[in-house]
Amino acid sequence: MPKPKRSNVVQKPGDPYIYLYVMGEWYCYNPQEPPLGSGAMGDVYRGYRCKNGAVIAIKRVKDCYANNKMIRERARQEASLAFRHPNLVEMIGCCEYAPDYGPIFILSHYVQGVNVDQYVHSFDESPTRVEKICSVVCDVLDALDYVHSRGVIHRDIKPSNIMIENGSNVRLMDLGISRMSGGNKFSSCGFIGTPQYSAPEQIKREENGSVVSINATTDIYELGITFYELLTGTNPMDCESEAETLAHQLSEPLPYNECIPRRLFKVIAKATEKEQSLRYQTALEFKEAIHQALQPEPSAGERLSEWIQSHQTMVIIAATGFGVALAAIILIALTI
Repeated sequence: MPKPKRSNVVQKPGDPYIYLYVMGEWYCYNPQEPPLGSGAMGDVYRGYRCKNGAVIAIKRVKDCYANNKMIRERARQEASLAFRHPNLVEMIGCCEYAPDYGPIFILSHYVQGVNVDQYVHSFDESPTRVEKICSVVCDVLDALDYVHSRGVIHRDIKPSNIMIENGSNVRLMDLGISRMSGGNKFSSCGFIGTPQYSAPEQIKREENGSVVSINATTDIYELGITFYELLTGTNPMDCESEAETLAHQLSEPLPYNECIPRRLFKVIAKATEKEQSLRYQTALEFKEAIHQALQPEPSAGERLSEWIQSHQTMVIIAATGFGVALAAIILIALTI
């Protein structure tokens, strides 16, 4: 099929398929088929590479947003993120009816799998349920470490944006509202994100006269809320109205839930601190804290030995005042 002269989007009379020319190749999809999924900004359809019939994913930005300059720029940015990481979806490119108006499409590789909610429900009764959920979250943190190192903040971490491919591999989806670090102006369209998972700084426009920073800790907060939901089955900030939900994100502390082991709850609570400086500052720091929380609790003897070794000088000095017998006990403890 030859490249069209006036548009990269073609639809033929009597043919239900829309054909898209991207990066030197033709792709197509049938808009009459139900979408694979829908989000705030667009609908995702099953598409095909015309050359060999390979399945791809085609996201069509909703028409009500398509002519918005900022949203078009975000769509182009998402399509341009040429990331190669096992826990991210690989992009193919972007296709527009015209540079400034009309339909805009984002093409990516197709992920064959289930949403993380479905995946977690598949092992509800498993004795290793907590460990399996932690493994998923750690894979997402690897993906975030990768995008953060390249100056990109996701800004919409939530269960519906995490897929489990072929029963095991975790894929973080939808970088459609991501932004490059340093670009912290809020959208003229208003609040961008998902209220039930959004960090306080996404809701505030300014604080103390300065624009609030959106950075890696924003994604860490969102993943912390997601982590809590995967473990408990409930979103801790969700309320009947959006305004109430946003108010909770700004001020309500994370409620304890007995479904979460105490040590792990402390990790999640730190990740979801309202003040950015109190959270984990990097994805890898968050990941390491999860690994530490999963380690067995040390025995009383191990804790005593660790304390003695960290206070050796004080212990030895104190022992000289209590006799040789006590000093011998201390020395034995030091060798345990």
